[in-house]
Formats: sequence, C-alpha cells, structure tokens
Amino acid sequence: MTIAERRRLTDVARGAAPADLYVRGGTLLNVYTGELYPANVATRGERIAYVGVRDEMVGARTRVIDASGRVLVPGYIDPHVHPATLTTPAALARFVLPLGTTAVVADTLQFWELGGLAAFQTVADALLTAPLRFYWMIRAHAQSRAPDEWRRFGVKTLAKALAHPRALAVGEVTRWPDAWRGDAELLRRLGLAPGGRVEGHTAGASGEKISAIAAAGFTSDHEPITAQEVLDRARQGIAVMLRDSSLRPDLVGLLDALKTAPALASRLMLTNDGSMPAFLRTHGFIDHLIRVALDRGVAPIDAYRMATLNPATYYGLDADLGGIAPGRYADLCVLDDLAEPRPSTVIARGKVVATGGLLVGRVAEPPWRRVFSSPEACLTVRWRARPDDFELPGRARYPVIELVSAVISRLQERPMQPGDLHAALLDRAGRWVAPGVVAGFADRIDGFATTTSTDFNILALGRRREAMARAVNRLLDLHGGIVLVEGERIVYELALPLGGIMTRASVEDAARSEDELRRQLADRGYAHHEPLYSLFFMAADFLPTVRLSPRGVWDVKRTRVLLPSRRRR
Repeated sequence: MTIAERRRLTDVARGAAPADLYVRGGTLLNVYTGELYPANVATRGERIAYVGVRDEMVGARTRVIDASGRVLVPGYIDPHVHPATLTTPAALARFVLPLGTTAVVADTLQFWELGGLAAFQTVADALLTAPLRFYWMIRAHAQSRAPDEWRRFGVKTLAKALAHPRALAVGEVTRWPDAWRGDAELLRRLGLAPGGRVEGHTAGASGEKISAIAAAGFTSDHEPITAQEVLDRARQGIAVMLRDSSLRPDLVGLLDALKTAPALASRLMLTNDGSMPAFLRTHGFIDHLIRVALDRGVAPIDAYRMATLNPATYYGLDADLGGIAPGRYADLCVLDDLAEPRPSTVIARGKVVATGGLLVGRVAEPPWRRVFSSPEACLTVRWRARPDDFELPGRARYPVIELVSAVISRLQERPMQPGDLHAALLDRAGRWVAPGVVAGFADRIDGFATTTSTDFNILALGRRREAMARAVNRLLDLHGGIVLVEGERIVYELALPLGGIMTRASVEDAARSEDELRRQLADRGYAHHEPLYSLFFMAADFLPTVRLSPRGVWDVKRTRVLLPSRRRR
C-alpha cells in the first residue's frame, strides 16, 4: 500500500474525508477476538478505513448499506481450488462471488501444461482486477511422468512464475514418495516456494512417513480422509485443509479431529478442492463448508475463522485478507443470520458485487486465444484416429486396469474378458498411442473419447475400435471435449474448445451437461459416483495402483511399464 493510499484511509478514519461505502447498523463477527458486537464499516477504494460506531465520514456521495439486524463477516477464502474444471476461472468467479467467496488460491496445472509460463502469466495478469481475488500455487511437476518433464518444469522457469505478485506457494505436490526419499530434483523445486509454503497431496502416506514429508518442505495438505490423518499431519506442523468435494465429501468425519485436539481450530482451513459443477450447483462453495461445520457443532467463531482468517494467516495474507479491520481489503459478507453462511450482500474490492444471490459485478474472461495458442493446445491438428490405433499387441495376458472406485484401480494380469474395454492414451499431436485394457468403468460403451485427462492428452475407451476412432475424430473436430458414440451414432458430446478442458458456459450450464453425461454412462454400466474424476485420473500416475501414461500402462507402486506405448503408424 502506498503512502497516498494510507493517507486517504486515515483521512476517512478521522472523519476528515468521506467514505466511498458505509455499511451501517450491522453486528460484526470479529475473527481476531471472537466477539460479536455492533459496528459500522467505512471503506475508501478497495480497503477498509474505519470500523466502529462513528458516522461523520458519511458524505453526500457515500453509498450507505443498511445492515440492521444482520451480521458482518469477512469474505470467504478457499485455499486450494482447481479453477479450470470444465468451466473457466471467470465462470467460477461469477458463481462463487454471490455465495460469499472473495478470494481463492488456485492451481496452475492446466495452463502450464498447455501453454507454459506465458499461459500462466497471461491468465494471472488478466484476473488481477477481477472482483474475486485469484492467488496461485505453482506446480513443480506434472501429473504423469514423461521424459521431458524436468525441461517443462525447469527451475529457472518456475522461479519466474513464483515471482508473479499473486504466486503464493509451490503446489499441489502429489509426489510425496519422491519427497520422502529425498529426490534431489523435486527438493530443488520445493526450495523455490515463497515463504517456504508447499501445498502437498499426501494421499496414502502413513503417519510414520509424515515426519520425512514435513522435513522435505511440505507445509500444508488437503488430502486427509480421516480424523486420525488430520492429527498425524497437524502434529508434524502441517496446516491441514479439510476437504468436502464431489469426489471426497469427507468434512463431517474430518471435523472429529477437533474432539481430540480443540486447539487445532486455529490451524484448520476449509476447501472444495476440485468439485465438479453439479456438486457446486447443489451444495454451494465455502458457504456450504461453513454450514457443514456449524451443523457438526463447531463453534461459529471457529467455523468462520477456518474460512477466513486461518487461510489468510497461513498464506501470509493476514495484513490484507481474512478479517474486517482498517487497512484490510474491503471484502465482506452481510448475513441474515450467523447460522446461515450464504450472504444476502457481498462486498469485494470495496464494491457491492452481489445481492440477493445475484451477481451485479462483472468478471471479464482472460484472452484465451493468447493462452492456448499452439496447434496442440487448440487441437487444430490434421491427424485423425484409425481403428488400428487401438489394437493390442498379441499376448495371452494383459495388465488390466480395474477400477474399484471412482478413481482407485487395481492390477489384474489376465486375458481380456467380456465387459473389458479397449483403452488408449493418444498424444494430442498424434505421435504416439499407449494402449491398454480397462475394467470396472462401464462395460457397454462402444466408443468414448475425452480431453479431460489430467495428462492433457486424449483418453479413448470402448469395446469397438471403429466407434473409438469415430469418438476421437469427433473430439478433434470439436477442438476438445467429451464424446460418446453408440454404433455409428454420436449420443453425447460436450465441446470444451478452450484448451480441450473448458467450456465458455456457466457453472449451471456445465452442471446440466455433467448430469447428462452421468446418465449416459450409468445407462452403460458406470457404477461409481464421479465419472469425470474417473476420466481425469485414468492417467494420473500418483494414484494406486495402475494407470495409463505416455510411457504405457504404468505400475505406480513398482514404478515400471507393464505395456509400452508405441508410435502411431
């Protein structure tokens, strides 16, 4: 903050200059002291100038908001968001602002993998003025191992990304086994983290391994799925983000950690992680998580701190965010009642951006043509799939990827059986194909193709190779998305023309498309609860037990190729 800005704020606080906005008559939840008391809030520009009972800073042009009978709480912060899950970050902002979320710490993987440093910088710069404050965690590695990975995630390039004014942490680091072993390349990248903040993903790590993971530099984690795992990490100094998402709605059980360690409330945060549009439409965003915590018996001050001051403090933003106090950004929610965290009015950057659940502010889209500029990123490619791309090598037995839940797989070494699907990961540029066999997904699919894989290549599934080729080729015509083929007929498609990962549609529209995809796949035998994540993680080589990867069918635990990829003919 400049000296001139501080002078303007102090002028308002003294009553020597008019406020731009004045919220009158509310009851303030003070997250610093835990008190509830009457207070007015005056703002100048994007920041709060005054909190108290005086009103001489109300001038002729001051906008006055009557908050009588209502409660004022800080704007909500999600500390771990995947902002390009079918919809754009701007579409996500339009959806969550009316629900009270005014800041997020967001993942960069999609932009980085499809456009590198320049793509991230373009998106981050374009969103600097958005009413939803976007901060960023910078990925240190890919989701699926490839020979050129360390070149794509070079140390000097990562350092340039981390120099961005909104870059706060290195994350999400899924390769905790590498960190646990002391892998030099990974540790070198973790050492770049601003303020030493490393956002970890430690799914499957036992309590005994957490010490080494913390020593490697992990400072936070959003992956605990039991109260004991929360304690295991918190006891080693790791700040824990409690998740409730479309894939893992675990919050109710995670909050039980407070029964053992009540002081944990000062370190815990709440996150939606990468919830799908349909889940957000049904439940909400951070407001939903606060509601769950309140319903579970968490004291209101603790529930609201987990969504405001705690994440701000963890990321070193508490001088700007997380509370309603002079000098902080004027991001706050007006609630009808403390027991209902969905606000009636939302103020962000010192302006009313939502009222009555409707957005009144504007959120501009980044210049996506500049973000996704290469032919591979835009999927403006000339190659087309052929049925023989999905041929399997002649073997008596294959390493079958069997889904036992939405995302967890196990390895079966056996011949193909009725109900198994041909599977393939295809390079976006058409240079190679990694064939395989998948069981437990949906046994009555003729042909299916998607670009929503976290590997960002093309995933194809099906029992008929001709239908698989048809699905892939329609996908290329759409420049990315999801296509389902039955016989010679396309029965479902969702175009994702922005990098093959995002639609320009709203969260609500994307949710309706997601509903239809779930119905179509369920009709064909999909029995799990989250089909999009089944597709996302088919190529994510950090999850057990076996995955598709650019190298081929990959044994995650034994780190070896079971069925190699090949060049396309």
